[in-house]
Amino acid sequence: MKTIMAILLIFISGSSLLRSQDFIKLEQSIVSIDSGASRGVNWIDYDNDNDLDLFITNGRQGGEYNYLYRNDNGIFIKIENDPIVTNFLPYDGSSWADYDNDGNIDMCVVTWYNRVNQLYKNFGDGTFDLVMTGPITTLNTYSETCSWGDYDNDGFVDLFITNSAGSGHRNLLYKNNGGGNFIRIDTGVIFSQTAFSRGVNWIDINGDRLPDIFVCRENNQNEFLYRNHGNGYFTEITNSPLTTNGGESWSGSWGDYDNDGDLDVLVTNTGNQRNFLFRNDGDFNFTKILNDPLVDEPGYHSVGGWGDYDNDGDLDMFISQSYKGPSFTEKLVNKLYKNKLMETGSVSFEKINSGVLVSDSGYTFGFAWGDFDNDGDLDLAAANTFGENQKNALYRNELNNGNKWINIKCTGTNSNKSGIGAKVKIKATINGNPVYQMREVSGQEGYCSQNQILHFGLGNASVIDSLKVEWPSGADQHFTNIPVNQNITISENGTVISVNNIKTEVINNFKLFQNYPNPFNPDTRIRFQINKNSKVMLKIYDALGNEVTTLLNDTTPAGEYEFDFKGKGLSSGVYFYKLTADGISETKSMMLIK
Repeated sequence: MKTIMAILLIFISGSSLLRSQDFIKLEQSIVSIDSGASRGVNWIDYDNDNDLDLFITNGRQGGEYNYLYRNDNGIFIKIENDPIVTNFLPYDGSSWADYDNDGNIDMCVVTWYNRVNQLYKNFGDGTFDLVMTGPITTLNTYSETCSWGDYDNDGFVDLFITNSAGSGHRNLLYKNNGGGNFIRIDTGVIFSQTAFSRGVNWIDINGDRLPDIFVCRENNQNEFLYRNHGNGYFTEITNSPLTTNGGESWSGSWGDYDNDGDLDVLVTNTGNQRNFLFRNDGDFNFTKILNDPLVDEPGYHSVGGWGDYDNDGDLDMFISQSYKGPSFTEKLVNKLYKNKLMETGSVSFEKINSGVLVSDSGYTFGFAWGDFDNDGDLDLAAANTFGENQKNALYRNELNNGNKWINIKCTGTNSNKSGIGAKVKIKATINGNPVYQMREVSGQEGYCSQNQILHFGLGNASVIDSLKVEWPSGADQHFTNIPVNQNITISENGTVISVNNIKTEVINNFKLFQNYPNPFNPDTRIRFQINKNSKVMLKIYDALGNEVTTLLNDTTPAGEYEFDFKGKGLSSGVYFYKLTADGISETKSMMLIK
């Protein structure tokens, strides 16, 4: 029996909740009670219950256990006595993806101090197994982090691991051949180069649906940028501003901060250096941005991360700080910058100087934005490490400014199951003007940072006018008139599914309810309940028995659920919806009238 410990988020006044203008620190959460030499933060839904769980790595030299917290309606439950949290090693970054496409998100976590990296398989029942065979888990390395990305678009995510020390200290690239089988790539430009590397990003820089590779390097070396030409062939780009401005670089954070449809990058630098901001001008051309508060101030920067924390329709930036030498005894504060694009019509950043996010002192290594309470605004978890034993921190966003939002999960079919590499582009009318935004699903948002859910702030938009998904497989999906303020899943070659787990108390039986409204035009809602963790399938059929769409095909915990079915583009008539779970099926009819 797995042991779990639950500590409620107790909302009381006084010192237990440090209030600020926009965020509160949840000091009574187990996340903020646990301490260590923490490194990486990953927001992931490992149990497929439609909320973000949390994984934090720890990296003390002699070894530490990692932390995994299951999210139960905003209350975090610490998982114990599972292999994923009982191996005692000096960990660094991690990356999550469904490497075997079985519907359960797996994880690679790397180690430093000449130890072996680890790969964990998710069984889908809340348990994990340490994979002991294969090339990923056989080398002793000084690895910094890792990231999944499908470089050959064969539907299986591949793995890149950075190294900063050791004999040769080459970075590592593993090709996924399917069935849980990997081979190490030991030819080509990536293998041939030695590097003091930190962060890595798979990112489609030029929009050709082939993920390129960007690697940040320490010791004032130039960054690596590898262009993906397809079929496993990469070339190094050396004549770009990205690769000619060497620094003490740790993290590359990619995001479309100017809403022009391509991904720009912020590079964080430590050693009392300034950060770098590069604007993507298309076709691998970049401009280095100068004279902005985001890049004017030197510091001991660790990880940067884009996120629209005020939901106004542009990307803001949070930057952590750590390890100010030579004594490493002076505490630092983190930095938050608000993007003024939506207010002024042009990009500039304003440094936020008040609030608990920028007044808590210590050392923050990795962090990640994530909407853990599903209320539509981005919260933040920080991996702290001052004195190699600092308490971590969970901050809840309390802005409540009325701005609209949408959270999107992408599930691949022909593309990899995790949807890594998929781009979502939306258009909405904000303040009377058309605003275009874009996000890309990634295995690593910055060094030691990941969130598998795409979040868009929408300002005062009343609806999303258009939404397009560009899948790595080459498929495109187009949707219009998407309601705001909801969590949705988009399945490749499927439809938009609005997912709401509306009941979590004990369910005693399997039941499929009548859709409502019925008859409907063009949308209706389908509700069901299951009494145990099950492989669940919910399909729509026309009157002739032809399958129209699959609303759900995944392992789902016990509970009551609602799914929105959108009938736009379908003809009037009778349709059937069929629910199957653990061999039990039930079918009901519904009427579309236009």
